Order: sequence, then C-alpha cells, then structure tokens
Amino acid sequence: MSKWRHWQSFRCRSFSGAYMKLQSGLVILKESLHTMSTGEKQIADFILKEPQKLMVLNISELAIECGGSPAGIVRLCKRLNMKGYKELKLRIAMDISREQDRTSSSSTRKDLSPGELQSTIIENHIVALQSIESVLDVEALQEASRIILNSRRIDIYGLGASGIVGQDLYQKLCRIGLSVSYVGDSHMQITSACSLSERDCFLAISYSGETREVIKAVQEAVKNGVPSISLTRYGANTLEELCSINLFTPMNESLIREAAMTSRIAQLTVIDILFSMISSADPGRFQDNLDTTRQALLDERF
Repeated sequence: MSKWRHWQSFRCRSFSGAYMKLQSGLVILKESLHTMSTGEKQIADFILKEPQKLMVLNISELAIECGGSPAGIVRLCKRLNMKGYKELKLRIAMDISREQDRTSSSSTRKDLSPGELQSTIIENHIVALQSIESVLDVEALQEASRIILNSRRIDIYGLGASGIVGQDLYQKLCRIGLSVSYVGDSHMQITSACSLSERDCFLAISYSGETREVIKAVQEAVKNGVPSISLTRYGANTLEELCSINLFTPMNESLIREAAMTSRIAQLTVIDILFSMISSADPGRFQDNLDTTRQALLDERF
C-alpha cells in the first residue's frame, strides 16, 4: 500500500481548542500569495492544489514535484513566518485531518465489515507512525536522554493506557541498570514526586496532557526544581506547559475515545527511540547489565 493511500485513509479525530490555535496552513498560503515571488508562488500553488501529497514528500521530493528548489521552499516557509518545512507540513496535516471523515468513531465503526475494520485500524496506526516525525524534536530527545543518563533516580508517571507505556520504559531502563521507578498509584506518584531533588528527574506520560493525578505529581516535583520530561500530544496543554522538555506525539485521536489505540502506538514508538538513544550513548556501560538480565530471563524458560 502506498504512503499516499495511507494518508488518504487518515481519519480526523477531534482537535482540542488549544491545538486549533495553530492557524490553517492552507489559509496562510492563500492569504500570502500576493506577496510571493514567482518561484514561491509556484510552490504554493502546487501545495494548494494537492495538499494531501505534501504529507508523503520530504523537502527535496517536494522541490522535484513542484519544479522548485529546497532553498525556495525554505524561503517560502520564512515568508509565512513558519519555523521550517516541518511546521508547514504539520499545519497542513491538521487542515487535512479536519476535513476527513471520522471513520474510526463508534458511530461509523459499526458499519464496517471485519476486514474493513482491520484495514482501517492498521492504516490509522501506520499514519500515526508516519506523522511522528512531524512533531517529534530530535534535540528534545537528545536532551531527555542526557538528563536520564545523568540522573541519580528516575520516576515515571502515567495512568491507564499511558501507564502501560510507562511500564514499558521502566522495564527497558531496569534492564540496563538505571535506578528507575514506575509509580502507577496516583497517590504514590504524588508522594514519590515530593521526594525528588535536582539530582533526579521524572518523565510524565499523558496523551491529553490534562490527567489530574499526573499533573498534581508533576507540580510537586517541579516545585523542587526536578528536571522534567513529558510525553504528550502536540499542542498546548497543562503537562507540556509544566515540563521543560516535551516529547510530542501527533494529535490523531479524540480526547474522548473508546480506548487508546493510535496514541498508544505513537507513544511506544517514541519510548523506543528514546531508549535506543539512551542505551547507545554508552553501550559499554550497559552491556553487562543487558547480558545479566538476558541470562536470568533465559533461565526462567522451560
């Protein structure tokens, strides 16, 4: 199945008011046409005509498709007061998602055959994975990795589906010998947060960024100057405002949902990337721990 079809099959979930504060990329393009040079207008016309195609093109591929140049695309983004091509793609992805049918909503899902349901969920997961790169900052990942590596103690907070993601990171960090705790009880999260210091750090996970119990624990830790990392959806929310380092996943799932699906897949992928950065930063330091835990687990098998 082509990347283009994957983006065609993307289905809009609801966007929070904060997320929608980002102005429409297509509207900005249309309103700025009269200020553009001939080369910039050529690029803009292509995007306005085929916005969906933009989602599967990197900057060099877009330049070839529209007969422009990567430098011209960068200049266009600057003219639009955007940070770069990544922001342009993100804004237009939001425009596309707002316009598409909500085929994953419970009102529509009941009309799908088992085969269609299977294809829809798989395609939605693929789209979520493809769109991570548009919102995930590599520099933020590197800084989060550095902080975790240098911390005396690491707390992980998360409840529900986000708690499952937190447990996955906890298991990974345990295997390489880091001093890490996953705190699943909401009261214990707050208690544990109060005992952290500047030598420690925490990673708080909440797709909505508004989980009350997680926010309370974060607030207590931040009071003590604890280095703070969040894993949450892209866009303004309470959690990302509290934390100094934010690892974002796409806003591709309703905040009111039957169960976490694409959001969980995206969060687990970010955790895999983060862990890979951590473990590869000093492989000699962690190899003995990996070998020891691997052997211990092998001994438990029949």
